[in-house]
Amino acid sequence: MNKKAAIIAGVAIVGLVGAFALGQNKKDAPETAVDADATVKIAHSLGETEVELNPKKVVVFDYAALDTMDVLGVSDSLVGLPKSSIPKSLEKFKDEKYADLGGLKEPDLEGIKSADPDLIIINGRQADFYDQLSEIAPTISTDKDDKNYLASVKENINKIAKVFEAEEKANEEFTKIEKKIADLNKVVTEKDLNSLTLMVNEGKLSVFGEESRFSILNKDFGFKNVDQDIKESSHGQNITFEYLAKQNPEIMFVIDRGTATGSDVEESLTAKSVLNNDVIKSMDAFKNNNIVYLDGPTWYVNDGGLSSLNTMIDDATKAVNK
Repeated sequence: MNKKAAIIAGVAIVGLVGAFALGQNKKDAPETAVDADATVKIAHSLGETEVELNPKKVVVFDYAALDTMDVLGVSDSLVGLPKSSIPKSLEKFKDEKYADLGGLKEPDLEGIKSADPDLIIINGRQADFYDQLSEIAPTISTDKDDKNYLASVKENINKIAKVFEAEEKANEEFTKIEKKIADLNKVVTEKDLNSLTLMVNEGKLSVFGEESRFSILNKDFGFKNVDQDIKESSHGQNITFEYLAKQNPEIMFVIDRGTATGSDVEESLTAKSVLNNDVIKSMDAFKNNNIVYLDGPTWYVNDGGLSSLNTMIDDATKAVNK
């Protein structure tokens, strides 16, 4: 073999050895590609569910969860929801591109199945349908614990953030909320304010205690409930106008259930009409212009989302800015 041929052969051998070594390195190197089938286990009040990370098609029956998804920038995954009770703050989701999947208490199971979701999010109103929904797709509940309201709300927000890998954004937003609550609580506590939470339901009156669905007013915002003996119930303790006059709170928070659920309520039965009487006008809350009408849809069907929490804080702040 002449010198030139030997050189060429040597280069070829080196090239083959290098190619073989490179191939081996690639073979032995750890896989760095993102796993398209990655999942996360979500523990909730109805069980533990394995959920696909960043699901592409989501059905939502909890407006607070949708509210949070919207703030986190992941609501583009929504494919369907119950539209009949959508609060004004979420009206954009009435768009025809989203399937209307029944009512808050009566999910359209066939419609949900047709939507072919990767994830279904429910709350306590749909708990009885959990097993049936779980047969259609992985289902998680974001219901709230009235006795530990704010902590359970934070946990729900974290569940959603975990599914969509948006923990950092969720933490940032909730930190702002905690700061607003602390500021409000400081003012309320310093003024030592007492209150009563009243719901008007087509003329009927009920009040809520410190362990109720509206406990955030007392436990977190700092308003002392003027009546410590209220019997807890999902729709409150039924009372009379004479009861209200006897309790005579400094502040009265009012929720109109009819408008909260989108019902077609006669004008004479709305909260403002029902409370327009001499008994109410004799109370301190009325005389001091401290009857605060809370945003019904937010407090009754959309409470506990990242955006709706801010509305709730702003509503309550009206009572200390007068």
